[in-house]
Amino acid sequence: MSPTRPSPDPLLVDKPPRPTKISLREYLSDLRHYPAAAWKAAVACVLAMILSPVALGTTVTFIVEPMSSDFGWSQSKTLTAFSIPTIMAPFALPFAGRCVDRWGARVIAIPGVAVYALGTGAVGIVGPSTVQLVLALLVANLAGYIAILGVVYKVVSQWFPRHRASGYSLLIGVASSLGGAVLSPLSQLSIDGIGWRATYMVLGASVLLIVFPAQVLLLTEPKRAAQTAENQPGPSLPLAPEAAGMPLGKALRTRAWLLMVVILTLSAGVAMSVRLNAVSLFDERGYSATTVSLAVSVLLVASIVGQFLAGFTLDRSTSARDFVPYSVCLLVGTVSIFVANGSVWPLYFSMALLGLMTGAESTVGPYLVARYFGLRAFAQLQGLSLGIVIFVGIGLLPILTQASAERTGGYGTALVVASLAGALTLGLLFLLPRYPADGDVADTGEQQPDRALTTG
Repeated sequence: MSPTRPSPDPLLVDKPPRPTKISLREYLSDLRHYPAAAWKAAVACVLAMILSPVALGTTVTFIVEPMSSDFGWSQSKTLTAFSIPTIMAPFALPFAGRCVDRWGARVIAIPGVAVYALGTGAVGIVGPSTVQLVLALLVANLAGYIAILGVVYKVVSQWFPRHRASGYSLLIGVASSLGGAVLSPLSQLSIDGIGWRATYMVLGASVLLIVFPAQVLLLTEPKRAAQTAENQPGPSLPLAPEAAGMPLGKALRTRAWLLMVVILTLSAGVAMSVRLNAVSLFDERGYSATTVSLAVSVLLVASIVGQFLAGFTLDRSTSARDFVPYSVCLLVGTVSIFVANGSVWPLYFSMALLGLMTGAESTVGPYLVARYFGLRAFAQLQGLSLGIVIFVGIGLLPILTQASAERTGGYGTALVVASLAGALTLGLLFLLPRYPADGDVADTGEQQPDRALTTG
């Protein structure tokens, strides 16, 4: 008889076990060992992500035109007013992470969600002033990023030690994607029926009536749950130890963090440069706007598939090598655009591959942070990493791609650069160090290169 493998203790999760290859049956059976408090916290995270600033961003497409008409602004002016807070908000993530690491998730999430709800509703009452609009959007976005994106990754990391990657993909990534997919048509119907002002007020009320109570009633962390259980009848639960891991300053000087950020930024930048410039990019290659819109839908659906696959594979992996197939998707998907000249199948193939990588990238980032550096400064490191990826990869690189196309008269040069960036990303993956063994995260910052990567 084989020895029984110990079940995960979610109250002692700050030193995650080194990933081992386990059967899918064992991996799924471990889920039943997590306590009810973990699943309640998971529900709180899902509800928060469904109405997060990322999900609400899908409504901007339908609000720009009616708002511009009401205020007498150009659509570019209105879109710029929405873009400024979106670009600035990620800079709050390192601050949010520091607060969460120091004071806990609830202290940040509960008041932050209340401010986020009020800021979102306030957009519906602003006058024809760009200053008023930008301030209202800035308050809403900053509060939303701090209270939601600054919190959920840490909560999932603490409660689901053996299923972190799946938690990142399902409870955060997929929830956000599905939230955006549902809010997009609903917001259009709402704007047509009651106008953009009332729509924003409804969105703010939804956050206040759905997300806020969930954070108050359902959101907990293992240490808090253990302390509460001590005062209740029945078997006592052990307190979580002080979070193990590497301090922020030391982690930022490691090869692992630097390589990880470059890989994630380039991966996101290449995919978003294609997605955000898809209409003009593929127009010069003979595709109609309708066909391109369907191709973007293929990318979005594939990104959800990528989130699922990355979650399950990373949790059961022993090496960062498991991100290599997705990096290959990025490279092949980008190169395939060169042969997409009017036929729909090469177009859909390229966008599907880019979508798989996009979904995986959103999961692998927080997973690598937890694996390499532990939970001591996890929220700060994840916030800083995500902020850089959003600002440079999602915000800046697509703009540079469009500027290059306008300067050269086409996207040929930009596609060559994107393909080279994809190849560089794949190569850098083989330089990532091996995962540290248990107990090594807090003591060492520079592990040896992963033998599985360097020797095959």
